[in-house]
Amino acid sequence: MNPRAAVRKRSAPGPAGRLWQGLKARLGPQPITSVPALRIFLEERAALIAQKCAIDYCRGKTGLASYALFTEKPFLEALDVCRWETFVAVLGDLLIIAEGNLRPQLTAARQPRLFEALVGLYSAVLAAMPAPVHRAHGWGDAIDSFTQRLKEASHAEPRQALDVADYSAKRLFDTLPIHASMRALDEEVVYGAVRFRMIAVSQEFCRRVAAADLIEDLLATPIS
Repeated sequence: MNPRAAVRKRSAPGPAGRLWQGLKARLGPQPITSVPALRIFLEERAALIAQKCAIDYCRGKTGLASYALFTEKPFLEALDVCRWETFVAVLGDLLIIAEGNLRPQLTAARQPRLFEALVGLYSAVLAAMPAPVHRAHGWGDAIDSFTQRLKEASHAEPRQALDVADYSAKRLFDTLPIHASMRALDEEVVYGAVRFRMIAVSQEFCRRVAAADLIEDLLATPIS
């Protein structure tokens, strides 16, 4: 027998190995190849970061009193504002990170279309969300702010998660439903929590994205 063929034969997975590989393929995270897949990923991860960072901080800060605090209507209303505002900021930061990953694979002529597609996706996500009480006027200012931030990012070196995350961290810190005097010394803790989660999500995006497929779908699909 040819030695190379023998090596291939020995290294080929058996029935159990093939079954395990098939299960991993079906149950594991699917590659991000399309606009719908990107949208789901961004919405889920932005919500996770906003929710976890806000609630974990409040519970850690108030300790045993958190049980009673989380039953108080004024606190819950303020927490809802914090989560919404942080979600919108994180969503924008994740899109800026995505732009930095995708842009180097495009020619200069196609890069403006990527910018338009990502702004359209951001706007579409917010348009589909129920309007929170404190945002009766809508998300126009958030869209304008994100558009400007993405424009600046798209004319500079691609941004990494650690470079971007402080925007969301500041939005979270500024809207936390804990009095400013009680959280004055916790700014670095809050920023660190957001940075940590943003880096983790960025790494997941890099692992899962099928950049060529996603780019073609982004540039070809009307965002609505």
